[in-house]
Amino acid sequence: MHERISEHLETVGLGVLLVVLLIAYQAYDPSLLTPASITILSAQFLSLILAAMGQTTVMLTGGIDLSLGPVLALAMAVFALRADHGVVLAAVLALLVAAAAGAVNGAMVAYAGLPPIIVTLAASFLWGGVTLAVLPQPGGHVPGGLVKAYNNGWNGVAVPAVAIIVVVVLWKLGKLTRFGTALYAVGGNEHGAYAGGLNTRAIKIGGYALAGVFVGLAGIGLAIQTGSGDATIGTPYTLNSIAASVLGGVSFFGGVGAMRGTILGALIIGLLTNLLLFTGMSPFYQLILQGVILIAAIALKTLATDRRRTA
Repeated sequence: MHERISEHLETVGLGVLLVVLLIAYQAYDPSLLTPASITILSAQFLSLILAAMGQTTVMLTGGIDLSLGPVLALAMAVFALRADHGVVLAAVLALLVAAAAGAVNGAMVAYAGLPPIIVTLAASFLWGGVTLAVLPQPGGHVPGGLVKAYNNGWNGVAVPAVAIIVVVVLWKLGKLTRFGTALYAVGGNEHGAYAGGLNTRAIKIGGYALAGVFVGLAGIGLAIQTGSGDATIGTPYTLNSIAASVLGGVSFFGGVGAMRGTILGALIIGLLTNLLLFTGMSPFYQLILQGVILIAAIALKTLATDRRRTA
């Protein structure tokens, strides 16, 4: 009960911070709440939100994924290279590749007995190399009609916003399944979950594979937004997905966190990045500020977790 109250308080705090940022944003852009602006912002933030949801899924198992950016770029490259031959087939192929990469990461974590941070750091070089082999230089092509509908709306509908809603609803439904419950159980107490009859290795692999699906969707969204693929574009998403998850209240120890908090965290980071651009701050200082925010979020979350454990 105490943890649930803490989660709600964290969500309320994030909501207040988001409102403050929205007010500041509107001072620079009075058209913020218009349908056109919402469509543009949702197109910008979709990939970060989905990437953060993937990182959260891994963190719920007690792990962390430093290969998220390269896997996102790999899915983006696969989709961009195949989109002209059929968008649906290209999307399925990109999702399969990303899910497979996630499953491989999960298998290495589950069976190697090494810390996830070490395994996924090594995997980041692996998937980065594969992505460069698939797409050595920026290229590929996404049909113009799809790019236009994604960035400007389709018959007045903000396509990225609808996509976010659909994914969140599917997550909510999946969370209620046996697998969803097991994901939290393994992250919260792996030994207890194993003693209770759960196949913890299979659940970890499944969790990383599911994270790969989220990351694959993020890569597809980014390819549609930009109209092409780029093997190096995924790097910032690794750091930002961790920052969004931690800001959203996801524990590094696993088993604690809600996806709504992660989404709010991603929106805060996205809005903050745009605000910094409006102020004309140098990109170098923007990176420094993002690093400071991540460190502060980790410190506050660790302190809060320690207090709960000692309470």
